Amino acid sequence: MESMPLGPLAVPARYLDAQGQIPQFESVRQAREEMRVPAAAQAADVGAFVDAVGGLVFGDSRDGQDTRRFLTYPAASGTHALELGARLLARLAPARRVYLPTPSWSNHQRIFERAGFAVGSYPYFDAYARQLDVGRLVGFLCRLPEPAIIVLQASCHNPTGCDLSREQWDVVADVIKALGHIPLIDMAYQGLGDGLEQDNYGVAAMVRLGVFTLVAQSCSKIFQLSDARCGSLNAYCPTAQQALPLLQAFQGWNDPQTTIPPSLGIVARVLGQASLRKLWQDELAGMRNRVAAVRSALHKTLCRMSPAWDWSYLTSQRGFFSYDPALHPSETRGYDGRAIVSASGHLGISLITEGNLPEVASVIAQACTP
Repeated sequence: MESMPLGPLAVPARYLDAQGQIPQFESVRQAREEMRVPAAAQAADVGAFVDAVGGLVFGDSRDGQDTRRFLTYPAASGTHALELGARLLARLAPARRVYLPTPSWSNHQRIFERAGFAVGSYPYFDAYARQLDVGRLVGFLCRLPEPAIIVLQASCHNPTGCDLSREQWDVVADVIKALGHIPLIDMAYQGLGDGLEQDNYGVAAMVRLGVFTLVAQSCSKIFQLSDARCGSLNAYCPTAQQALPLLQAFQGWNDPQTTIPPSLGIVARVLGQASLRKLWQDELAGMRNRVAAVRSALHKTLCRMSPAWDWSYLTSQRGFFSYDPALHPSETRGYDGRAIVSASGHLGISLITEGNLPEVASVIAQACTP
């Protein structure tokens, strides 16, 4: 296992266990052992990966539907999946504007600008209340003069940790359908928010309404594949006829076996074998529960250290990140000057351990004392 000190909290998209180590899943280790065959013999892994990951992304929403309306294409990572999605939309979609949440993952804008889109932003996070502002979000979508591509995050929003509730997803999906917008859902943390099925609710809501939807999915975090990432671009089309241009585009891209790492075989094996899948689900739940426990412990400690400050957002947010725009790196330095929060004010919850929590809480409390 690899150790990581407190310092890299400025780039917190990584998970540490309770001992401050980067863990390797036992389910992944066992799948790797089964894969000790030449790469050329792993051709069947592509088909198995497509079927298994497509099932993970769409869940029960595929049940009883024409499977030709659901497409999955392997990608080298979640970022690669986003790039493929942007390329596909640039080729096939009439919309030329993309809107990102404020704030959003820093790479989103670069990816879509590189694909030739004009990129704007929509209101998402109320910095004063430290919570989602769904009223302004919906109002913005309703006022757009023409259909656009709307980038959403399935769960564990990066960098705020604030996710849409089921009811809010339903409202957003209704508006997107009514106005002809195209949702592209970034799914990097499925299962690390409230659970695998709960975290794909937004995708299911779009499918239920028959909304053309793209999903850029990552396996990196949820399988702890830091050394060999993979992901997928997924599409739901209201009809099988509408899926044909996408299928042709997929087939026109490079053979995935030449660009996709062998880790897709690991994912296919873990999801395809009942015993490994159960072990993986337990390991994923362990990650989710530890992050939730860290949030609770940090909340309790900060309430004691700085009772005048409202720390409730720590336990209402989900995933690896927490966000407080009142925090600034210059005010939150650790003992040797290492930043605890990024320049945008988000905190790497997944990097906090029992050993460094007192230090983290102390410097945050000092920075936020009214």
